[in-house]
Amino acid sequence: MDDDRIILDWRVPAHLWADRWSYNLALYAILNPSDNEFLYLGKVDSANSTVRSRSTADDKHERVWRRIEQDRGFYKHRIIIGEFRLPNGQLLTRELMCDVESSLINEIKPWANTMNIRSRGFRRIGMVICCRGHSPLKRRTFRNQ
Repeated sequence: MDDDRIILDWRVPAHLWADRWSYNLALYAILNPSDNEFLYLGKVDSANSTVRSRSTADDKHERVWRRIEQDRGFYKHRIIIGEFRLPNGQLLTRELMCDVESSLINEIKPWANTMNIRSRGFRRIGMVICCRGHSPLKRRTFRNQ
């Protein structure tokens, strides 16, 4: 049922959606600009962080950016930011964000995601995630079994 779906509205943070850089509850993805391959999927889930600060945080330099540049030879990239749209009455919690992030990482297997391969919370059986907007994924709907 559509009313139970978690929708991720993916947008390129330019022009109309530039304010998404300042979001503190969102997912973000680093993409290969030539073929839109998901290189890394991350989240920001703190009032003390933003998408911009998480994507450039110190821990990302060695674990993500250096590997993308040295191992894959990519010095350019694209970033898309996913805004959550939840069913009526459902709250966006850190646990829910972790479960959505983990579920998507397990499904799409971004190249640089070596952490958070398993859910940090409980597996939400039946959770449906729909990727909309500027998502380059061919498959748009993911369901936890």
